[in-house]
Amino acid sequence: MLEIRNLHARIVDDGTEIIRGLNLTVKAGEVAAIMGPNGSGKSTLSYILAGREDYEVTEGDILYNGHSILEMDPAERA
Repeated sequence: MLEIRNLHARIVDDGTEIIRGLNLTVKAGEVAAIMGPNGSGKSTLSYILAGREDYEVTEGDILYNGHSILEMDPAERA
């Protein structure tokens, strides 16, 4: 199960907050589509999930099977 709880994130270089208060739960066996217009944060969310260094989670947590992925390096997240 993937659970995103009250996620807030910013761009490291300039401090711009780009995700504010995102909540999402995808249960085992479910399929989810992330949809929205250009600039709505779809790619940014995937970069944060992958652990790209250009983005910093400032609040909230991302859990995979009950364990936070925020302290994992990108190779572990894959």
